[in-house]
Amino acid sequence: MRDEADLDKRRRDVLAAIVRQYVSTGNPVGSKAVAEQFPELVSSATIRNLMAELEADGYLGQPHISAGRVPTDKAYRFFVDQMAGPKRLGRATERYIDESLSQDISEPEQLMAKTSRVLSRVSHQVGLVLGPALEEKLLEHIKFVKLPDNRVLVVIVSKPDLVEDKILRLEEEFTQEELDRTADYLNTEFRGWSLRTIRLELYKRMEQERLLYDRLLKNVATLFMWGALAEEEPGPLYVDGTSKILERPEFVNTRKIRQLLGALEEKAKLIRLLSHCIDSPSAGVQILIGRENSESWMHQSTVIVAPIHYRRRAVGALGVVGPTRMEYERAITTVDYVAHLTSRLLSTN
Repeated sequence: MRDEADLDKRRRDVLAAIVRQYVSTGNPVGSKAVAEQFPELVSSATIRNLMAELEADGYLGQPHISAGRVPTDKAYRFFVDQMAGPKRLGRATERYIDESLSQDISEPEQLMAKTSRVLSRVSHQVGLVLGPALEEKLLEHIKFVKLPDNRVLVVIVSKPDLVEDKILRLEEEFTQEELDRTADYLNTEFRGWSLRTIRLELYKRMEQERLLYDRLLKNVATLFMWGALAEEEPGPLYVDGTSKILERPEFVNTRKIRQLLGALEEKAKLIRLLSHCIDSPSAGVQILIGRENSESWMHQSTVIVAPIHYRRRAVGALGVVGPTRMEYERAITTVDYVAHLTSRLLSTN
């Protein structure tokens, strides 16, 4: 069996033609249809031999005995890695994206919601956006306000979001003076730090400076580390275009569509999928095709994702989900373009 490096130009061209035609029509591709695109190869018999070799090497499948061939996950991967070159979206499409995401965006949440909608409309797939988690945001200011019954209101002003608040229910009582001292310490020492980094630094200081900051750090730990950041909550998830899945012939199988729609409704699975993108060392677009996905519900689908950056830090992710039969060049270009624009808008918000 030949590996990818051994495919000569004729086989590569034939494979690319089959992928593009199948993506366009959704119908198995026969040798006659391919031969019409390559008159220099003379006969459909020559094309049939090349297609048989591609099938033997795992690039093509034959759903029915008399039908043409369809690309496999391996074919899509080869096409994406070796043959899907850079593609412009077109000026009208880029202008639509720019205007949609740049106008009337007063809060990051509005930007994230619009981004998922734009991704879906331009790519014709399901658009996904995972916003920054609380721990990924940069501290601008924090305030603690004493409430009755040992409750404390925490107000966190952060970038790239604006204001978030949370009520803590504590076992011990704090005076407002203690709360102010704790907030002053955090604002003075850690303004501009990510909340995740603050947590790690505080653990270190509690070990190294225990005697010097014993009481103050204890209050910081109670109110901030084990209070405001007690639960590592994921960022908000925005999904748009789920109904587009119902229009795709790949999902006429009710079991497949139920599995995928169920996963789209179960946000924890989508968050896990997008979180891998944030944690990945890769800074660009990432593509998982069919069974390359560890999640079984994605074995009939492709996910194309890219990180969202806030001042060069990956704080979220966006992408599209659809069947493996998708217009890869357009989807990849769309995700890449929207990720760069969203990162720029978020960083200058």
